[in-house]
Amino acid sequence: MTETPARTSERNFPTIQILGWCGILGPLIFVMAATVAGLLRPDYSPIHQAISDLGVGDQPWLLNISLMVMGAALVAVSIGLHRALDPRRTDPWQWIPTGLLMLPGIGFAWAGVFTEAPATLTLHWVVGMPLVGLGAIGGFITTGVRLRRRESWRGLGTYSIAAGLGALALIVAMFGTWTLGVGGLTERAFFLEILAWYAVIGGRLATRERSRQPGETA
Repeated sequence: MTETPARTSERNFPTIQILGWCGILGPLIFVMAATVAGLLRPDYSPIHQAISDLGVGDQPWLLNISLMVMGAALVAVSIGLHRALDPRRTDPWQWIPTGLLMLPGIGFAWAGVFTEAPATLTLHWVVGMPLVGLGAIGGFITTGVRLRRRESWRGLGTYSIAAGLGALALIVAMFGTWTLGVGGLTERAFFLEILAWYAVIGGRLATRERSRQPGETA
């Protein structure tokens, strides 16, 4: 007997909730670890210095492990959103925004492996930052366009498009303010804006109710 969309949604429900929690816990772990790592270095300035500076020197594991954990969590919540929007895997185009949404997670994890140590400094910035920035901008906007087509997701669709444009503005501001001595501050705003999106989507997936509409999850 062919499985109905409603039954597919019911079967996916617990897994999607777990993946949703990844979107909340991953960023939380990273923010807490980065904050503690910064506090343990009296000479470190969150206004002037990049977060990645905490990944080398004294106790670099605090940042680097949290980056890898968060990276995996962002990939997980991206998969959770994909499963929620396309429970029967019938829309191959859905993988385009999903793939883009995975890139920031891969980029953060990459930065945790390839740190600012001299041997990997170039890989850290040349690969890691584009994955995070381009993935977030493209992923948020394309996801937002698709969410806008679903009544129960329309509000988050608008938010996603705004978040993508906000990420674009912040990454431009970040690169433009390093010479002004406040690059660390704008980098944090850029990252927090991105992580907030994953946390919001994760919260929706983690707390959502079972779908009452055939073929569409809540």
